[in-house]
Amino acid sequence: MKALCELTLLENKQLARDLWLARFSAGESSHLLVRVRAGMFTMIRCDEADELRFRRPFSFADVDAERCTFAVYYRVVGSQTQSLADYKEGERLSAVLPLGNGFSLPEGNEDPVLVGGGIGVAPLLMLCRELERAGQRTPRFYFGSRCEEDLTRSYVEDFPAEFRFATDDGSFGYQGTIVDLLKNDGFGDTARIYACGPKPMLKALCSALPEHAQAEASLEEVMGCGIGACYGCAVRTTAAGVDETKLVCRDGPVFNLRGVSY
Repeated sequence: MKALCELTLLENKQLARDLWLARFSAGESSHLLVRVRAGMFTMIRCDEADELRFRRPFSFADVDAERCTFAVYYRVVGSQTQSLADYKEGERLSAVLPLGNGFSLPEGNEDPVLVGGGIGVAPLLMLCRELERAGQRTPRFYFGSRCEEDLTRSYVEDFPAEFRFATDDGSFGYQGTIVDLLKNDGFGDTARIYACGPKPMLKALCSALPEHAQAEASLEEVMGCGIGACYGCAVRTTAAGVDETKLVCRDGPVFNLRGVSY
């Protein structure tokens, strides 16, 4: 079940030059938060003064169902996300939640390996919490960004994971892509992969996967409605060897990493 709800902004903090963390109270819709799983998302109206604007999708980065709050980790890239960054504590916004599907948990002796690029770190951070609550093994978390500042380590390192970092400019950690760092370290015979990031990263990761490894990816796509009505987030999939168009908002955003055409 999803619903339109009114959020109260509890915190809106700048983590880096264009990266922000917003924390909300879901108010009367707080009961919906118990259904949220890592990989799911919400559609938030970033500018309440303009009802003609589409809502914008944000992955859940953290959920505290007991306190009735959740957080989104976002990058300011245009007028709508700039409007969100301009909101102050106590102001109210409307949202639809929860939307989409979530990651599946490891089975048997599988070891979770998380691979995030840029803003794609958000749903994987929540997955860290979910794995811990489920008594799963602490994940290896590979996170890559443009530079050290964009790693926002003061925030992400509070999550339960063993982090490995890569930066394009070499300002922190490995210099190069996060996929190359993972390949250098080795996947391991029992790795189960979870990923989110730009398409070139996902394509490179898919090519590097060991044949035996199970892998899921949360796809980043521009969305208009978030409920499958506008078909603005269509992607080609190749599940079971058959080409088929799927909608990221309705059928995802989590897909089999190998089953998507990049």
